Amino acid sequence: MDNSLPDSGIRYPLPGPGILIALSSSGWLGLLSLISFGADEGYTFLGIIAITLLFKYALLTGLGRYTLATGKDIFVGIAEIPGPKNWAVWLLNGVYYFEIFMLGYSSLAMARLFTELVHVTIPPVICVFVFFTAIFLLVSVNSYWFFRKILMGAIGIIMVGLCAMLFAMPLSGHDVIFLKLLDLSTFMSVYESSIIMSGVGSGFSLLFYSVWLVNHLKGSMVSGHKREFLGRIRFDAALGMSSLFMLCILYLSVGYVFLYEHGLGAPESDLTLEIVLMVTNLGIFGNSLFVLVCFVALFSSMLGGVYGRSRVLQVTLPRTIPGFVMTRKVYLATVLVLIISAFVSQFIWSMDLTRSFISIRLMLFSLVVGILIWIDRGLSSEDRGSIWWYGIMAVGAGISFLIGVSLLSWLMN
Repeated sequence: MDNSLPDSGIRYPLPGPGILIALSSSGWLGLLSLISFGADEGYTFLGIIAITLLFKYALLTGLGRYTLATGKDIFVGIAEIPGPKNWAVWLLNGVYYFEIFMLGYSSLAMARLFTELVHVTIPPVICVFVFFTAIFLLVSVNSYWFFRKILMGAIGIIMVGLCAMLFAMPLSGHDVIFLKLLDLSTFMSVYESSIIMSGVGSGFSLLFYSVWLVNHLKGSMVSGHKREFLGRIRFDAALGMSSLFMLCILYLSVGYVFLYEHGLGAPESDLTLEIVLMVTNLGIFGNSLFVLVCFVALFSSMLGGVYGRSRVLQVTLPRTIPGFVMTRKVYLATVLVLIISAFVSQFIWSMDLTRSFISIRLMLFSLVVGILIWIDRGLSSEDRGSIWWYGIMAVGAGISFLIGVSLLSWLMN
């Protein structure tokens, strides 16, 4: 049976999931922390951010290349690696669960953003409950195109707000040339580097892209259209990572212009919001615009995080549990369990647990990248990555592992 894609067949939509995945990584742990970094050290983190996004770009395009070459999602390839049956897939499912669990802790920042935005006093637990109820209803629809419309609208709001605020802030260009190198000699340097490497550009969420591409192809092979599809994948990934880079500049700029120049450092990101709202002056509605952008980015991050991980579980659980059938009711129950777990985590999660999880997550991520390199080597010579791709992936995995080990050693001392 010929499953090749006809000339009038499926086309890769632009913008695709690359920019949506990038938006899903714009959460409290990653981007809001950049306000603190900008307050303490200006734009010196731009170098590490750029390197991190280049690494994530290479990972995303590699996933697309594998899926186009095999017609399978990456979890099929991961399940075929040597060792106990499906051990790597179960490992990833565990990481996804803990990432969802940690979202509840992040939701507290979003609750504070919301109360500042509407200028009313609402108990944070009520706000968080409403947020997660809305997320459950949206994720339960289980439609990528519905999800895409929501996030594309969010991207529009964020980009308009981003441009308005960047034009309103007097940026100091000479500071951009000072780039921070990786420093493992102090805890804060290691922790800041881990936040960027782990939070900016996402990590395990990128694997969802391969699932999306398989569903989009609907069983068709693109042997005669690989170049076209791969070109669109690269453009979409570049669009997502560059948009995220601009968002990073916004958060660094807020920290630098409104905190650094006022002599207000912000080493703890959970205090950043209140300080920023005290000193920002972006003109009429300026503060509300800033809070709105943060709120939309955080809500989109949580929505994308739950949706992507739910879809991954929807695909992987039937493959890894004999006799398991993912019916509509089971899918809704799975989403509900994830939502309840995230909601409960706000009461028991802490910054120390977050830091420990980040260190382990970075080490596991480097392991997964190593697995992806091993899988890629098994492709035909025409489908394998270039020397540059292997180099970027290997260096990124090495840095990720080094930062994770260093952070864990600091936490254990």
